[in-house]
Amino acid sequence: MGILDLGRYKGIVFAITGFLVFIAVILAVNHGKAGQFSDNVAGVRFLESQAQQPHAVYDASVLLAQRLENGEKIEEALESLRKSASSFDNALSGLITGGMITDTAGEILVLPSLLTPEAVEQLKAGSKLWDGYKAKLDPILRFSGSPYVSAQPAPAAAPAAAPAASTVQLSPRGRRLQAALKDLTEYGNTAHGQLSKVFKDLSTRVEAHSRTETGTLRTIQVGGMGAALLLLGAIFLFFARNLRKEEAASNRQRKETQDILRTVNEGLFLLDKDLKLGSERSLALNNIFRREDFLDLTFDKLLKDIVPEKTLKTAMDYVALLWGERVNEKLVKTINPLNEVEVHFDNPAGGFDTHFLEFDFNRVKSEGSLSHLLVTVNDVTKRVMLSRELQESQEKAQAQLDLLLRILHVEPDSLTSFLTDADVSLKMVNSILKEPAREESAFRAKIDGIYRQVHAVKGEAAALGLKTVEQRAHAFEESLNDLKGRPSLSGSDFLPLVVKLDDLFNHLAQVREMLSRLVDLHHAIASRRAAGTEVGAEKVDQWLAGQDQTQVTKALTAPVDVAEATGAVGGLERTLEDLAARVASSQSKQVTLRCAGLDAVPEAYRRAVKDITIQLVRNAVVHGIEQPSERAKVNKAETGSLAVEFTQRGTDGYELIVQDDGRGLQLDRIKEVAVERGLITPAQAAMLDPRQTMALIFRPGFSTADRVTTDAGRGAGMDLVRILVAELGGRVGLASAGGKFSKFKIWLPVSERAVAA
Repeated sequence: MGILDLGRYKGIVFAITGFLVFIAVILAVNHGKAGQFSDNVAGVRFLESQAQQPHAVYDASVLLAQRLENGEKIEEALESLRKSASSFDNALSGLITGGMITDTAGEILVLPSLLTPEAVEQLKAGSKLWDGYKAKLDPILRFSGSPYVSAQPAPAAAPAAAPAASTVQLSPRGRRLQAALKDLTEYGNTAHGQLSKVFKDLSTRVEAHSRTETGTLRTIQVGGMGAALLLLGAIFLFFARNLRKEEAASNRQRKETQDILRTVNEGLFLLDKDLKLGSERSLALNNIFRREDFLDLTFDKLLKDIVPEKTLKTAMDYVALLWGERVNEKLVKTINPLNEVEVHFDNPAGGFDTHFLEFDFNRVKSEGSLSHLLVTVNDVTKRVMLSRELQESQEKAQAQLDLLLRILHVEPDSLTSFLTDADVSLKMVNSILKEPAREESAFRAKIDGIYRQVHAVKGEAAALGLKTVEQRAHAFEESLNDLKGRPSLSGSDFLPLVVKLDDLFNHLAQVREMLSRLVDLHHAIASRRAAGTEVGAEKVDQWLAGQDQTQVTKALTAPVDVAEATGAVGGLERTLEDLAARVASSQSKQVTLRCAGLDAVPEAYRRAVKDITIQLVRNAVVHGIEQPSERAKVNKAETGSLAVEFTQRGTDGYELIVQDDGRGLQLDRIKEVAVERGLITPAQAAMLDPRQTMALIFRPGFSTADRVTTDAGRGAGMDLVRILVAELGGRVGLASAGGKFSKFKIWLPVSERAVAA
């Protein structure tokens, strides 16, 4: 914008400039007149003082004549006459030359009133008188030496009676001086009065001129003030009319803006460089932020009570980044951390309401420089919730599909056995929850009992690859772990577990229903194929009642092994192989599993052996088998070896062995973790022998895992093994060699003894 590009303010600027120029002219005239008035005052004083000079010259000549007559020293009187004459002569010369005078400060001034013809004539007349006066003065002023005959004049205090002629003797020069003084006195007796009158007349003339100038100045001042007032009034009326027009237009525009801001659904406001909200904002902002007062509010205060501290800091850093002059706005907008931010508003009924807000920032430039940020806020809660519901629905559908596909690859007997055992375990959990308890120890015992049952369900679900069941059981364990960490417990703390238990029951019922329908479908497909008829995909869709996924159709219409569908021997072995492969894949390891004798497990031990082997196999893969690169460094095959053997020992009962060729038990690490978790003291750890150290892994809550996952980390697996073996009246043996192997040997009594136990 150029300096003369004044836009709508051009008229008022020019008017004010003209008014100021007019005032400046008036002030300049006033200043000039005031200066002339001051000069006139000085001139009057000068002329009045000079009007006395002719008298001074005359008095000095008379005094000089008296002293000469009395025979006194004349030098002082002569000098006084010279000064008076010279002063008057200089003053008269300046006035004649150009009306110039010298004020008391020595400054030369010009009086215009002395340049008029009348004044010039008066000055000429005075000059003529003075010329005659100077002719008489000239021989006196040029006198030098002594006018007396004797060197010493008569004393000044000579007796009055003594005749002066007898004592004063004048020299010829003295007599000439005396004659000149007499002539000067006679001339000056009339001339000095005339000269004084000339100067008085001039003083009167200057004074009259000064009065005239004063009147003129007063007229200029009054006229200037009147003109200034008229001009100011004209300016006021002109711009008042224009301002009314502009105000009407501004009000119309403001109303339109307010209508827009009141109507839009988005929250709109401006942020200045101090991050303060502007005065204009959309009405929707009140509803979005649930507040009415935005006066002097800054952006950080707007967000402070509704977002976490970390989100607030990130938001402020991002807004500060937008103020950078060289920032690429399009690039920065792609990393907007507030495009979907979760906020919490206090609820009058207690608690808080969760909403999701979307902030958009646009930089506003004025005259080429960044002046504000335009912020647009939208409440996108419905969109986010709908998106999440859609995602959850898709995840649920995908989970059901994955579950269905997994069921298709699980032996029906194994799955049926799992569902039966899981149902028993969950009913046991339900019974434990219903047991009355008042003491802290009773509550802790309930947690331990529930933990064992849920962990068993989780372990077998993981072995079968039923991820949805495993995840729900893992979430149940999370809740139990939270209860374990509380300093005190009450019955109400167990209420959330009822909800999770009900969810597990319902999910297992869904799996059971899927299994039932799939078994029926398998039999139908087998029967039709035996009759030489193929089953179309549309028929499969009807049987699946909505499970119309292409993958399911392909899986169901594939050839079916009737022996597998009816539950052939080897269900536990297959389960353990799948478990080992899945856990090894999640741990980025390689492992082969060899099973022997599992088909000979008595019915009384079936579930216990299954739970024990699942825990030991998973523990061996997670903690025992090394990474392929680690095994290669110690000259081991990259693929780890794991063996599970179940053997009958006649009347001595049964022996279950689980062995791996992994790193073995790290005794120092076991002691270190036991001390960290408060299971033993450092002093106790130093006194433990290898057998006692290995026994620590059976303690509840003991785990050497760095973090909790669905496969390890809670320290419940080995505790479950210990409890299961103890409940059957068996024993557990453990052997390990660092870097070579770990071997668990479990002895179980004969079936009758187990039933009795």
